[in-house]
Amino acid sequence: MARTKKAVAPEYDRDAWEYVTYAPGHKCSACMRTVKPLDPVLRGTIDRTSGAPAVIYRHDKCPTPDAVAT
Repeated sequence: MARTKKAVAPEYDRDAWEYVTYAPGHKCSACMRTVKPLDPVLRGTIDRTSGAPAVIYRHDKCPTPDAVAT
């Protein structure tokens, strides 16, 4: 039986956001802060090697991780 080459997940195109929405309770993929109820976020997906694409959210105007107070 021949071995198959392991699939690699493709790089995410950061300019291919689907639309702006509100997603309270989810985490921003850039700054890792929890999204508040009225924070506009960009919705996107990342292809995975196994399973369906994963949905990710990023603040519309995301602060840099250094500027975020913990």
